[in-house]
Amino acid sequence: MIVKLTMANIKSHIRDYVVLLTGLVMSSAIFYMFANLATNETLIKSNVNFKYASIMFIFGLVLLAIITLVYVMYANSFLLNMRQHDYGLFMMLGAKKSRVSRLMVLETLLVGLVATAIGIVLGILATAWLSGWLLDQLGLVMHNFNPIYPKAILVTLLLFVALFIIAALMNLQRMIKTPVLKLLRQSDTVDRVVFKPSWLVLQTILGIGLLAIGYWAMANITTLVLSAVPIALVTITLGSYLIFHSVVLLLLSALKKTNWAIKGLNGFTLSQIMFRVRDYTKILTVTSLLFAMALGAITVGTGFRRDIPTIAKNSSAYTLAINDADEQQKQQISGLSDAKTITYQQKIVGQTVYYLQSEFTSHPYQTAVIGNEAHAQAKYQDTPTNKLTNGQQSEFGYLAGTEKQLNAKFVSQSQFNQLAANTKRVTLVKVQDIPANYQKLVKLADSQNQKHPRAVGTGGFGAFTTYQLVIGIFGGLEFVGYFLGIAFLAMLASCLMFKILSGATQDQIRYQMLAKIGARQKLLKQSINREILVLFTLPAILGVVDVLFGLQLFKVVMTDPYYQIGWIILIFVLIYLVYYLLTVWLYRLLVLPSKKK
Repeated sequence: MIVKLTMANIKSHIRDYVVLLTGLVMSSAIFYMFANLATNETLIKSNVNFKYASIMFIFGLVLLAIITLVYVMYANSFLLNMRQHDYGLFMMLGAKKSRVSRLMVLETLLVGLVATAIGIVLGILATAWLSGWLLDQLGLVMHNFNPIYPKAILVTLLLFVALFIIAALMNLQRMIKTPVLKLLRQSDTVDRVVFKPSWLVLQTILGIGLLAIGYWAMANITTLVLSAVPIALVTITLGSYLIFHSVVLLLLSALKKTNWAIKGLNGFTLSQIMFRVRDYTKILTVTSLLFAMALGAITVGTGFRRDIPTIAKNSSAYTLAINDADEQQKQQISGLSDAKTITYQQKIVGQTVYYLQSEFTSHPYQTAVIGNEAHAQAKYQDTPTNKLTNGQQSEFGYLAGTEKQLNAKFVSQSQFNQLAANTKRVTLVKVQDIPANYQKLVKLADSQNQKHPRAVGTGGFGAFTTYQLVIGIFGGLEFVGYFLGIAFLAMLASCLMFKILSGATQDQIRYQMLAKIGARQKLLKQSINREILVLFTLPAILGVVDVLFGLQLFKVVMTDPYYQIGWIILIFVLIYLVYYLLTVWLYRLLVLPSKKK
């Protein structure tokens, strides 16, 4: 009988269960995406470009586990609040408290297992799509990668099952101690906000102090090295919680004493936030951290994406060199976008490669001159052969296309003709956009290396060789940046929207009462807009501040972490605005009374 009543009640609250399951599915899916890359040791060992990125995935996984803990605990608290009236009704009808308790634990675990299972499947699909898309866009190759990774599935399943067991036991303890009548009338009560201003001021000072320690740790990454990350992680998390808990209450209590609070529904809006301030403190803290990590990760990914081609093009004026290009290679060169070529004749005699001086006079060889600004693109200038440095002189030995390291000499036409050697040609190729031509350049470079192996220890010639070397070191960090940014952005939207929409059931009663006593639809919509705007704006502000300090962590590996940061923040805020508008629209559908036709 109880099972039938439970199923009937679930059907009547299907909308609330959809909101609950959606949030939990997103949480488990995103956690699996991290676990897949953080726990795959074979993937990390077989991919050099992920050697430096793996530590970021591990710290991201730890932080996400902490956030997931708070998220799951809140979700189960929401589940208990939604069902406790029904549990109280069952006991009023004669059901034993022990049996209802077992039913509650079973229902909690069932919801958790279903959400986790769906989340893992969604996480596998998201990992396959997102990783494939990013690798294709960034020009990276990842070996031993499989979206379906058993260890990641096991880690995700064990974590969420453990969290749901803990949450179920906590809910069970809470329900056992709650009288039946209180269970029945719990939805009719509200949490009164009782606080002491002096205690809130102390929390504000402590919160600011903890944030300052975290920002200091990130700014001193060169001194603290890897210890700066956990220090910042702990202090910023605790500091953000205290700031939201104290500042929000102080600000709202001050606003309620102004004339603005008595206009329209402003007082009602302020009360709405204050009644649920404890729950919002947690979610605002989580949201600010996710906002900072998402924005910071995308900023770092964009920074590495900008730096890698710049570093490569600063190393040489030419992209790569092709010796004695055949017809297939000539077609490949012609297929490059915005490509320029220069061809020089050469003869190899002993340990020397000879070039025509007249060709270098009519088509001067260019060298890269790096500017003073950290993010500046190198300028290329013509360099006479008689003014070449030793390093520039040795470059021409690489252009011979042999495994030997040769010396270069520049001679006249008559001297060149007298040399008893076959005339060869080397074509220097220059493209403006290496990433856009990456796949074509790979094929061209591979064909060159097969025909003319590189000299031992030289590492090859041209900006493309440098590009491949740098992307091997920092390409994994670039991948991590975009991957983390997209994942945390999805988690951010899931957390905040879930929190706001989960309270719509009780809010619906309040808005219907306001409508019955004459409140206009326009004022009700304004109240909703302002309430949700506060919840979106507060974590965004702190998140941006966290990012501005947090980018100090990357000053040791990036030329300029803050380059064009304003545009990135603007784009991110616009995307964030879309989530705000979507949340407002869904919330209105749930709480506002429908218009009578």
